[in-house]
Amino acid sequence: MFIDCSNTLPEFIFEAPKEIDPKNAEYRVLFGAKWAQLAGWSKAEFLQMVNERSVETVMQEVYAKLESEFSMENFLTMLSDANVVYHAIHNMDYGRDGSKPPADHDYVAELLKRYPDRFIGFAGYNPHKGTESLKIVRKALTEQGYKAVVIPPYEHGVKADDRKYYPLYALCEELDIPIWIHSSINYFRETSVFIDHPSNLEAPLMDFKNLKIIAGHGGWPWVPDLIAMLLKYENLYVDTSAFRPKYIAEANTGWDMFMHYANTLIQDKIVFGTDWLTLGMPIKEVIKEIEAWPLKDSVREKFYWKNANKVFKLGLEKPVLTKTYKGE
Repeated sequence: MFIDCSNTLPEFIFEAPKEIDPKNAEYRVLFGAKWAQLAGWSKAEFLQMVNERSVETVMQEVYAKLESEFSMENFLTMLSDANVVYHAIHNMDYGRDGSKPPADHDYVAELLKRYPDRFIGFAGYNPHKGTESLKIVRKALTEQGYKAVVIPPYEHGVKADDRKYYPLYALCEELDIPIWIHSSINYFRETSVFIDHPSNLEAPLMDFKNLKIIAGHGGWPWVPDLIAMLLKYENLYVDTSAFRPKYIAEANTGWDMFMHYANTLIQDKIVFGTDWLTLGMPIKEVIKEIEAWPLKDSVREKFYWKNANKVFKLGLEKPVLTKTYKGE
């Protein structure tokens, strides 16, 4: 079975184009092509339509199709078919200033109540919204069933070691709550590619000895740096989400050190995450490609669910299903 630690709801991914910062139009083209594949279009077809019409118009068509195909009922069925027993809901709080109120956490809280033992709620924090945002996060963690926190430094324009995040780190350490931090490349035109470098996790790990951090997206392209930190810091974990698994297993793609140490020294630090929505691949296809990785059976079990079960304190004792996708 699988615990997917890096994902969200389909409806959150397929947001309206007007909500995407026009300065970061590259994201609409980059990820729009992938979402279009989920809608049944090829990448070439999508790019041709974008050349002929505006990105906004094309994406409206993509979203309309995906909203019907990924209804909650269909979504839950898909997760069951893929043997995903817990699926993350990253409820991000975006923005680079405090002009808007904190992200609403009530909607996801209702879903956590309606579908118990199905989702892991990740409360979004925004450092620019200060105490207001911190209160929302505390309520989510203590009253609304959320089990983790999520921050994307590139979206906030603030590195993970900035003191603006420290009140959040203190809260997570106090409540023994893990925090997922984007720790990989970003494609925002006006944002440094190094803003999410894994080294920015070191100061929080040193200053908050019991803080559990999940380095999201594997630290690529700085994988060796992240491996060094995983070897040093007991409470640092990593997922490989948002990168197509078959390329992670290929030589010379930057993942070689991860694949080597996953079977040995960091086997207790790796957690399963897909971001299948970002990849534009049905989750069963993502899992099939991961099944081809050269992991030991004992490590595979830790990676798929055991490590996350411990980090999120889910209390699972054994797989509820034993389905495999090899050779199907």
